[in-house]
Amino acid sequence: MNFSIGKLAIGFLVTALVASSLVLVGPHRIALATEATGSTDLAQKLRDNVQRGHHNLTAFTLANGETSFAGLGADEHTEVEIGSVTKMFTAELIRQEVSEGNLKYDARVGQFLDTGDSPISDVRIEELMEHTSGLPRLAVTNPFTGISTMLTGGNPYAKETKEQLIDAATSSDLAGRGEENYSNLGYGLLGLILEEASGKPFEQLLQEKIFAPIGMHETYLMTPGSVPFDAPRGYTSRGQRAQPWEFPASGAAGGIRSTPKDMSLFANWLIEHGDFQHGWQDNEAPVPAGYWHNGGTYGYSTMLIIDPQSSKVAFVSNDTEKGTEELARTIFGELD
Repeated sequence: MNFSIGKLAIGFLVTALVASSLVLVGPHRIALATEATGSTDLAQKLRDNVQRGHHNLTAFTLANGETSFAGLGADEHTEVEIGSVTKMFTAELIRQEVSEGNLKYDARVGQFLDTGDSPISDVRIEELMEHTSGLPRLAVTNPFTGISTMLTGGNPYAKETKEQLIDAATSSDLAGRGEENYSNLGYGLLGLILEEASGKPFEQLLQEKIFAPIGMHETYLMTPGSVPFDAPRGYTSRGQRAQPWEFPASGAAGGIRSTPKDMSLFANWLIEHGDFQHGWQDNEAPVPAGYWHNGGTYGYSTMLIIDPQSSKVAFVSNDTEKGTEELARTIFGELD
């Protein structure tokens, strides 16, 4: 048997065995938590607008200078994985480095990373931030790893390395450069660029430039072994406990764990200091003006909406894969 074909067959066999074992175990029912915390009004809005698949929900809103917290089965100190909302922390670090003269939005990747004469060397930082670089979504695209971790709630980034990020970037032909194509790989590279520009690990930059100054004492970057054994775990759509997404290499794309309390501090910081022109998505009708970014892992889904002009914010997180985008948009749209 050809070796590559043999590997393919084994991969399909393993995937089939995993899938069949899950079928035998059967799906665990995901039911909405009933215990409410915090603001009675906000908790009721969560109840009124939940969707099938929501489980433990936690949220905050900011309007008229007042922050309200609420939850169903969770509260403002419940730890959640914010997924790709992490990218807005990365964007804030870049804004700070630009304001301090250490980076420029139009600086090229090749000025900081060893990418030789490959096409990625000419890509600007702002292209990575706006997902217009032409890079693929992920650095490593092993279908068997993707399927097996999705079925079991595993961590698809567990074995990723910084070398793989560079290799994937330098081998890309950047097809579609100039068009918006979402790329976690691009934000992984931004994390590496920040490290090269500052001479400090990405985790240290987060702590020194965002977490500590803002007072985000319940927030940290998930690196290998960093999530305590007794920390909350989310659930897959089948009700299985999902592994934390601890990132060895591309934490800048999605590796932060936080709480609604801390995220409210970050939102207030962004309203005062942030740059919403890089990385954020514009709200569209019928949602009022503002910007948003969502995030998802195999165990969590999160949505953050901010209107810096009116200083209104809505944040919702759920400890399953079921998205919170519509729930957050509804709550945001009802803010006075």
